[in-house]
Amino acid sequence: MGRGRGGLTSAADHRRALEILDGAVAAGATALRLAELLAISLRTLQRWRRQFTGDGDGVDRRKGSTRHVAHRLSHQELQWILVVCNQPHYALLPPAQIVPDLADQGEFLASGSSFYCGLHEH
Repeated sequence: MGRGRGGLTSAADHRRALEILDGAVAAGATALRLAELLAISLRTLQRWRRQFTGDGDGVDRRKGSTRHVAHRLSHQELQWILVVCNQPHYALLPPAQIVPDLADQGEFLASGSSFYCGLHEH
C-alpha cells in the first residue's frame, strides 16, 4: 500500500483494502486472516470501515496525545544538541560516540537517544 500524509496509508489505500476485504469475505475468507495478510490489526480495518460510513471520506482524524511530557527537551536544549552535532569535531560522528566523548569532558545534557530524537526532529 502507498504512503499518505505523515507516513500513514492514504484514504484511497484504505478504501482499496476494504474492497479487497469485502470481496474475500464474500468468497469465504475471515476478516482476521485478511488483516494478518495485510499486516494490520482487525481493529484498524474496523476503524477504516467506520471512517467511510455515511458521508465519510476515509480521512483519519485522530489527534495525537495531548499529555505533557515532563522530560521532553526544551527548545534551547535541542538547539544546543544541533550546535554540538554540527561542530567539525562531531559532524561525522553518531550520537552514540558524541555523548560519551562529551561525558569524558564532564559535559552531559542529554542521552544518545535524545540526541537522535533532536536530530530527527530538526
